[in-house]
Amino acid sequence: MEKEIEKIIGILTKAESELREQIIEAAKAGDYRSVDSARAVAVGIRSLRSGIVNSSSKAQTKGTVAIPQRRKKSSSRKCGKSGYPKFDVKNGTLIRIGWSKKQHREYMHKVPRLVFDQTVKAMVALAQSGVGPFMAEQIIEQLSHFVSETIPSYQVYVVIGMLRKTSCIKQVGREGYDIPTDLAAKAENAWQNLSNVKSQRKIE
Repeated sequence: MEKEIEKIIGILTKAESELREQIIEAAKAGDYRSVDSARAVAVGIRSLRSGIVNSSSKAQTKGTVAIPQRRKKSSSRKCGKSGYPKFDVKNGTLIRIGWSKKQHREYMHKVPRLVFDQTVKAMVALAQSGVGPFMAEQIIEQLSHFVSETIPSYQVYVVIGMLRKTSCIKQVGREGYDIPTDLAAKAENAWQNLSNVKSQRKIE
């Protein structure tokens, strides 16, 4: 019975991982509707998996259910092309510059300062409420408590990417992100540092 549960958990873990990859690809392509749909399904799978693990743990008096470990992404897979993604701050806007493999050219995502600040605020609230790591889906859900309007998911991923690249937060494999309680100060310093760097790119 235990082996069957482990098999089910493995299937759910693999499905969540594949959905996470789909979210990243959809965000790169600007298909934000697919990002939101895939995120909703991934959250559901994660909740289902947690329920199975908890139920199994309560039913057993000895041992725990072994969850298959997932491999960490390679740095080359994250960046796509050497040096990407790149981040700039111009005119109070955070800009993520990525590289499209299909179109062989750069593309940009822009995030207003207000969205950046609210996302950081939500992440700090998570860090203060419990022990991480925290998934991007949890950050997006927490953000909904701070803003009344809907913020596109891709903008949250841009903020997370910037904070990770500037070492404000640390990614823990595919388990999520370690968020320090002093993130607000670190994020502000990272923003100012990017603001002071003169970009050589022409940003439309």
